[in-house]
This record gives sequence, structure tokens and C-alpha cells, in this order.
Amino acid sequence: MNERAISVLKNIRMGLQVMAEPVDRFTRFLNYKKGYPPLWIRQKVGSLNDFEGSGGEYMAYLKILCNLRPGVNVLDVGCGCGLMCLHVNENPSLPDYISPGRYVGLDTDYELVSWCKKHLASENCSFYWLGSSKSFSFKASHGDFDIVLCKSLFTHLLKPELESYLAEIYKLLKVQGKCLATFFLLNDSEYGGRYTFKGSREGDFSLERYGNPRAAVAYEEDYLRRFLSDLGFVSDIHYGSWRGDNKGLSFQDIVILGR
Repeated sequence: MNERAISVLKNIRMGLQVMAEPVDRFTRFLNYKKGYPPLWIRQKVGSLNDFEGSGGEYMAYLKILCNLRPGVNVLDVGCGCGLMCLHVNENPSLPDYISPGRYVGLDTDYELVSWCKKHLASENCSFYWLGSSKSFSFKASHGDFDIVLCKSLFTHLLKPELESYLAEIYKLLKVQGKCLATFFLLNDSEYGGRYTFKGSREGDFSLERYGNPRAAVAYEEDYLRRFLSDLGFVSDIHYGSWRGDNKGLSFQDIVILGR
């Protein structure tokens, strides 16, 4: 299916989701989730089937791999519709858990950030729109954050953006701080899963769909390791199951970056 047809189908889907908002609102109310974003907002950040589970999953990873604890400051780059700030079942949201620490969410999608500001912002939880710039710059003191989360961010950024974001994150992260970032990393593994990245190869990275380069981007593991080392990061990789081998800590590859 070509990219134009895919775009048309996506627009039709969004229209149907907007029309279904009264039903979705009532369903959220019945399930004690009235604070959740509407259907068309949730769809913008990924699969609806994984929406709730993904938040709880990454809370656990932050605790185990990044020493998440009350009192730390967390920067969520590519926060989407504020998934990490929602209560999932009986589990506290990330801002509630780290209180009196600070949570800051950043995203380039103005609609998502506006929704978060209106419905999720609090004394220790704030959101900022990054604008449409391809380079990442955020006005904060160097070393201001104990933990940086980049969930499903670098899987959609092209190489110049990736390098800009990682360089800025290095500045914002405290010494001894941790960054949890997810990637699709290319090495000698076999690729028999959902993604093959045969659409287009561009040196150090590959695209799943040439006509829509940001749909899914994979990076050569050797290149990423070299670049991270040159910045000053120490990296630890936990491979994901996206390759189709049913192994992995999560679906995407998780890379823990430390200063």
C-alpha cells in the first residue's frame, strides 16, 4: 500500500475516533479512567492495545535499571500524551511516585502538550512544547536531571536529530545520572519479526518505509556505541524482541546511558 493511501486511511480512522468520543468518554468513566486522554489522542502515541501496559512496564524499568526513587528529577523527552503521568490501575503516576521530585515532559506535538498542560500539570509536573525545530534545545541548568526517559523517541528520529538530542541530554543529565532510551539496533542478528528495515539504507541507519522515513528508524549498533562513547556516555544494551526471536526485555532495544 502506498503512503498516500495509508495517509487517507489514517485520516478516516481519526475522524471515526473523534465521532466515537462520547462513547469512549462513557467507557472511561465506567472503568474509573475518566482522567485518560480521549481516543484520538491516545491513538497518536501508538497502539491502543499497549497503552496502559506500556506505562507500567517502563515504570518498572526505571526503578530497576535507573534507580528511580522519590525525590529525583525526571525529564521525559517525547512524553506524548503524558502516559507516564497517568494512574494505571492502582499504581501511582510517575510524578506522584517521585514527589517531592520534579517531572518535566517535552514533546514536539502541540496538541499533545496542550492536552497535558490542561489535564495533567501540577506543582511538580510540567510540560513544554519543543516546537518544530529538528535540533533539541531545552532551557534548563546543566546537570538538572537525575533520570532522562526517551521512550520510542529515537526510533522515529533521523541521524542529525538523534545526535542533537543525545548531545543535549548529556548536558542535562547529572553526573551519575541515567538515561533510558529505546532503539531499533542493527547488528548481525536475524530479522524475522514485525520490522525488517529493508526499505532504505542510509549509511549508519535504515528506514522501514522509504516513503515515510519517520515511521520506524533503525541504527547500526557499532555507530551508536561509538557516538555515545565520544559524547562521554557509558552504555548498557538490553536487546528487545522486535527481531522476531521472542527474546528480549521489551519490544524495542533498551539502552541505559550513564555519565
